[in-house]
Amino acid sequence: MADLLNGFIGTYVLYSLIRTGVLDHLYDGPGAAGGGAVPVARLAADTGTDPDVLVPLLRSADRAGLLAHDPARAEVAPTSRGRHAHRVRGYFTATVGGFGDVFRSLDSLALGRDSFASGALQDGHLTALGCAQNWTFQKPLFDEATAGLAFTHAADIGCGAATRLIHLVESRPGTTGIGVDVNAEACQLARQNVKRAGLDDRITIVQADMLDVVSDPAAYPQVAEADLVTSYFILHHFVGGEVGGRPFLTAFREAFPAARHVVVADGFTEEPGERAPVTPLFTLAYELFHDVMGIGLQTHAAQRRHFADAGFTVLSEIEFGHPLEWLFVLGSPREGE
Repeated sequence: MADLLNGFIGTYVLYSLIRTGVLDHLYDGPGAAGGGAVPVARLAADTGTDPDVLVPLLRSADRAGLLAHDPARAEVAPTSRGRHAHRVRGYFTATVGGFGDVFRSLDSLALGRDSFASGALQDGHLTALGCAQNWTFQKPLFDEATAGLAFTHAADIGCGAATRLIHLVESRPGTTGIGVDVNAEACQLARQNVKRAGLDDRITIVQADMLDVVSDPAAYPQVAEADLVTSYFILHHFVGGEVGGRPFLTAFREAFPAARHVVVADGFTEEPGERAPVTPLFTLAYELFHDVMGIGLQTHAAQRRHFADAGFTVLSEIEFGHPLEWLFVLGSPREGE
């Protein structure tokens, strides 16, 4: 029981260090590569945190192995566990910040005193931010998978913070892109990131529901013109359903007639009877969140069958930095043209 309760506190301590910028400063800031100790006073000044609150956080983080706190010297130093936590911080941002209100409302939801319609919703901004933070370790995998794909206009459906779309367009001179997301907060963050990257003239962000795009692609001509389509951790909301009497993935493929390739990353559930002895990081949060929302997750094998049934060819697939997350490169019927 101690591990269960202490883990809860440790998660909130880590989330606080992420949101205040303390974790970034210690593991990704100036001088971080040297791995040396940082005075607590300087850490507080650089991050704008109150030392009276920061020191207890650092003390708890030390006990969790996230950093080494020396109260006598009033210094903190990196640890290997802390470096790993910084690398996968996006999962904590998404779980505590993005899904947190839902998890805090589980009792009210179970008793019928609350519902998703009445406000127990995920925070789209923090969910998108968590995905963007994970880009640090996912980017090399994404680059490897997409290096040989030629395109002129990319559409990212469920673009979140637009991190991938910015990277794609920025790395290919002359290309353009459009990002689509249903969440207003995610779209706002995406537009800020596009502007910061100086790509306002090449990337457009549109707030729209994927189902609307798929069911009426003519209403979104910039999307329908894409010769590369990407979708990141969103298809699981729709796979297995129908649009206009057609399987969703079939309608999805037909909504992008110009697309030669589709790049999809998503999270999956374990095969029945094949549960790992130790639940992988983020899996419990991801499955619980979607189960409560009534969204059934696919297994990896089932997803491959859905792709084949919809007319896609799986050209390549790679584990996307997590045992139950995969990235697929799909060929559409236009691929050989």
